[in-house]
Amino acid sequence: QIFTSQNGARNDAIKIAVVTTDGETNPGGADSYTKEEGKEMTLLQAQRAKDNGVYVFAVGVGKKVNDQELLGIASGPESVIKVDTYEELRENELQDKLIDLTCEAGENTPLPPVTPNVQCEKKKADIIFALDQSTSIGSQKNFSIELDFVNYLIKKLAVASDETRIGAVVFSDDSERRLELRDGINRDSVVDTIHKFKWGTGNTYMDKAFADMREGFLPAKGGRPGLVPQIAVLLTDGSATDPYTAESEANKLKNNGVEIFAIGVKGADRNALETYASRPRNVFFVDELIALNTISDAVLTELCA
Repeated sequence: QIFTSQNGARNDAIKIAVVTTDGETNPGGADSYTKEEGKEMTLLQAQRAKDNGVYVFAVGVGKKVNDQELLGIASGPESVIKVDTYEELRENELQDKLIDLTCEAGENTPLPPVTPNVQCEKKKADIIFALDQSTSIGSQKNFSIELDFVNYLIKKLAVASDETRIGAVVFSDDSERRLELRDGINRDSVVDTIHKFKWGTGNTYMDKAFADMREGFLPAKGGRPGLVPQIAVLLTDGSATDPYTAESEANKLKNNGVEIFAIGVKGADRNALETYASRPRNVFFVDELIALNTISDAVLTELCA
């Protein structure tokens, strides 16, 4: 997220990241995913950075680093540096080597192109967005940031009756399907409908949103189970008011063959989102609502995969 124009990155400058570690990915006991899933997430995020034109150096310190993980993080074998102790990082010889490699990377790496608009014209799917409109969102202005983010994604999709159908749910104390899949078949109409959604207040009953989406994917509501991929996208800035039921309802949705994406903002419970989502790479997190635009193309890429 740092290497974006919104955060000061320049399109006419080479982007270089230096990652220093003395160990390997270890999610820890408090996280809901395994060590291997954690490593997968590390390599996924590193690849996303490299795909966005960032040249990555990986510096490993000590004997507890994972050589394969360092190679996966770095842009290439020549971009991996290993030392025995942190004190060695102070040595002029090593610092000069890193400077030389950085300059070489700058000379040999082409300027990143202007980020292309990701398109998803070829994938047919049923997609329902669940939008948090609870009190913690704060204002209609903030809620509109959610709506603009979702509409950006929709504008990149081939929305039509025989292509991608769009549904939308809003939730707080209750959940309401504001747009059924059977009606979400015209892109301009869908965007206009979602743009007019109004912010509400209340708690964060994600379980009701998951249950509402489960019904929304049924044929009677315009869903096409078994014929096209069915995708649920949850967007929230908080923790579930009833976490046990939320997890249960998310599992019911997944058991019906629906793939869940979870997008969290600031106060959201990252561990819970990882539990709801179908896989680790389906989880995205930003610190502020205004930063949603920094992940829009990454989210779209996964939706189109």
